Amino acid sequence: MEVVGGGGASGDPAFSRDLLLDGVRRYDLRTTVAWVDGVGLSAWAYYGDEEMEVPKRVYARMLRANYEYPFVKFALTDDDRPMLMAELPPAGLDRDALARTLVRLIVVSDRLLDETAAAVADRGQLPDWSGRTPRNEALLAAHRDEVEATMPAWEPVPPRPRRRGLLERLLGGNR
Repeated sequence: MEVVGGGGASGDPAFSRDLLLDGVRRYDLRTTVAWVDGVGLSAWAYYGDEEMEVPKRVYARMLRANYEYPFVKFALTDDDRPMLMAELPPAGLDRDALARTLVRLIVVSDRLLDETAAAVADRGQLPDWSGRTPRNEALLAAHRDEVEATMPAWEPVPPRPRRRGLLERLLGGNR
C-alpha cells in the first residue's frame, strides 16, 4: 500500500491518511482512513473520478451490494461521487481490524469491478492493468481468506457478447 497524503499527526485527536490500494482486479483504489478520538475510524474509497456521469443501473448495483456485503456500504459524496465506506468503533480497534477493513474494501471493489466499470473509468473503459502486481500483496495474503469467509459466494460476471451496431445489422455483417 502506498501512503499518498494525509492531515494531522498520529497523536492528534483527529487525523487522516490517504492510501492507494490494489486488489487482484482493481488497482489504484484511492482510500482515506480517518481517526477521530471517541468516534472511531472511518475508511472510504472513492470509487470514480470527480464529475463523472454514473448510469442509474450502476447506482442500483451499488445499492444491492449494500445488502449483500457485510461491514461495507456504498454512499455518495456531496458532488454525487460514489464511494465505498467502512466504519470501526474505537473499542477493539487494532492493527488487524484496520487491515481486515482495508482488505474488505479491496475485495468488494474487485468483485464489483465489471458491474461498476462506468463509475470507475471514463465511458466504462477500464485501464489495461494486465501484468501489474498489487502494491499490498502481503496485506491481501494475510487477510483475504478471512474477509471473504464473511461474504457471499462470488464468481466473475461472464463477459457479455459484443452487440452488433445498427449499420452492421442493416448491412448483414456476421461479426
